[in-house]
Amino acid sequence: MSNQDQPKPVTFSTKDSAAVDETDQFCPKFDSKGLIPAIAIDAETKEPLMLAWMNEQSLKQTLQIGEAVYYSRSRQEIWHKGATSGHTQKILEIRTDCDQDALILYVDQQGAGACHTGRRSCFYRSVTPGDPSALAFWGKRTFDPAKVYSSE
Repeated sequence: MSNQDQPKPVTFSTKDSAAVDETDQFCPKFDSKGLIPAIAIDAETKEPLMLAWMNEQSLKQTLQIGEAVYYSRSRQEIWHKGATSGHTQKILEIRTDCDQDALILYVDQQGAGACHTGRRSCFYRSVTPGDPSALAFWGKRTFDPAKVYSSE
């Protein structure tokens, strides 16, 4: 592989809070645990697919390879979305909010879905304002998670 084929190293700028709102530099603001929330949205349909967390390393990997890489808070490890299931998320655009402490990832969702429950989206239930006593299910399973995530 030539030097031209090597991914460029990713560095993040730092700015004081007042300067971040109008800067043209990417200055992600990680929380006290070193994490930033990232919402994956289907770039074509605008359907919310999932909310996950990134640390500096996973965000840098995402930018380098062009696919979503997250940080699992429960397992305390980096995970490349779709490494097990094959349901990867190709990054088309990343947006950050005004103070750069949250991300939206516009993705091309590969495979049958983003959710470990076997659905296209993790947002498959809704709450009705004024009557939050029950969740309405509207997302059907698009794959069998037992088959996709089996260790065999």
